[in-house]
Amino acid sequence: MDIYEDEMAPGFCGLLFDDVPLLTVAHVRSFAWPILLYRGAVRPSEVIAAITAVCSTEDLKSGAWDPLLGDYGDRSRVEMLVDEVMGELISDGTCRYNAEQDIWVLTLGKNRVNVHKVINVVTALDGAIPHHLLADLSEDERHRLPVPF
Repeated sequence: MDIYEDEMAPGFCGLLFDDVPLLTVAHVRSFAWPILLYRGAVRPSEVIAAITAVCSTEDLKSGAWDPLLGDYGDRSRVEMLVDEVMGELISDGTCRYNAEQDIWVLTLGKNRVNVHKVINVVTALDGAIPHHLLADLSEDERHRLPVPF
């Protein structure tokens, strides 16, 4: 197959990609979930490290300005988006924050309301449920068994 010069884009991403798109919350979520499923917990710095290899340099600049988000201050766009994703996971009960270790821990939430969400993500990624969540689920099942008289 011949590639003609007019088909090639000047960007560094390869054929027909002119630029690296700016990150969104959806992009950041797709980096946070695999770490959560693998380890059961994640630090924001780990998500940022995973994204850094593939994101735009504009996302890494601190002190930048965005027409929608305004001034970033001394933070980068990546840091702001990671904090937003972690905040969403905490607000819906999917994660809890461990201040002692500065880490977000995957949980099933009160009354196990997030079981379906975790299972959907595991299925979509063809992954595995973390062991601590499996232990929580098996503990619930053990309490549901009838006690013999």
